[in-house]
Amino acid sequence: MNVTIGSTRDSQAEKKIGSRDIGPDLIRSVAAIMVVYLHACVPYLKHPMPNLVWPVTDEASNVCDQLFWAIEIVVMPLFLVISGFYAYRAFADSDGASFLKSRTKRLLRPLLFGAVVILPIDLYIWMAGFVSEGHLAPVKLRSLKVPSPLGDHLWGMGHLWFLMYVFLYGAIMVAASRWVTGGLPMRLRPAIRRGSAIVIFAIGIITLTFSPEVVFGFQHSFLPVISKWIYSGSFFAGGVALAVFDPHFRTIDRLAWRNFSVGSIATAAALIMGAWSLREHSNDTLEANSSWLVAISLASITVVAAWMVALGSIGLANCQSDRLAHYPRVCEMIRYFAGASFWIYLVHHPIVGLAHIDLKWLSLGLSPFVKSLVTLGIALGWGLLSYEIFIRNTAFGEFLGLVTRRDSVKSAEPAIESEFAAPGRKERAA
Repeated sequence: MNVTIGSTRDSQAEKKIGSRDIGPDLIRSVAAIMVVYLHACVPYLKHPMPNLVWPVTDEASNVCDQLFWAIEIVVMPLFLVISGFYAYRAFADSDGASFLKSRTKRLLRPLLFGAVVILPIDLYIWMAGFVSEGHLAPVKLRSLKVPSPLGDHLWGMGHLWFLMYVFLYGAIMVAASRWVTGGLPMRLRPAIRRGSAIVIFAIGIITLTFSPEVVFGFQHSFLPVISKWIYSGSFFAGGVALAVFDPHFRTIDRLAWRNFSVGSIATAAALIMGAWSLREHSNDTLEANSSWLVAISLASITVVAAWMVALGSIGLANCQSDRLAHYPRVCEMIRYFAGASFWIYLVHHPIVGLAHIDLKWLSLGLSPFVKSLVTLGIALGWGLLSYEIFIRNTAFGEFLGLVTRRDSVKSAEPAIESEFAAPGRKERAA
């Protein structure tokens, strides 16, 4: 191993994190559902996300709007913290070459599959929605030429940006390790821990102050967007710092309720201030915010909300492990869904878009909130069904790095050290 930045191996006698509970599987299962529901709410927003193009718009709902923006503030930071934590653990237990080889299989292969298969399906469904809304002539389905403004923010990696970013963060972590020699002196660890937290928080706040569209807008591109790259990277780096300074979640678990409570209050405040900012700027962007005080306040509250909810959620999920241990069937269901969550993330986007088109034009008389729940159910149902048919216990699923095949095990196996990275069952049994 070529990195010793406060290695996670604090004691050979201590159990590994994954062996003690089902917390990591629970948190990534809930977070995956949140991502799907985030997209299920899009047509029903009272305050639409600037630059986000969707196949249809429908009746607005205050409930969907608030749930959407609350999830938008916290869910990707949660995934990034988890990714950084387990990426460091995987790297600390291997070497740079092995780590990057594993990351290539578990991130770039699914990314390539998504770019070649999912994104083209996405495009045709989006264009079909434009046609159904009367924004586009049917003949455009052949040429794929979408006029402005519809086409201005149509092309990019879509929801797959996360895979590309996390792979690059991991590569940077490997490169940075070459300049690090020796471990952290014990006497300096508290100061370095506090300093790291301050720097990571400051990076997020500064980035969001100058580019609020990172959260309160949509940045669509085939290449990393600098502001989004930096903001997201601060949470990944925070996950790495967590793996270094609190590898067994002792502090996170102890402060779980406090962190989550503070995060919930901060999220409510960010919702109010963010909604006000979106209403005040009719040009569909927050870049023109004339008040630096408002910009800094919104950025600070949003970053605090994201961090406190992420840390609180991880701690609360860990704390539920003892209770869930009494219900083995429930634990198996959680593990199964956690194993399927990566595949659901890959394929849910076009399913959600198609469901929105159908629900709008079927005129079933459903409320926007009920439509969002129906869309969630459809996406999760088709995601799980396709996982069972095409991914679980298949060579294709193993090739994509989504499952680990074992002849003697018929239950679902999550991909070890995937970007939704809870340790696999093999490590739990250690």
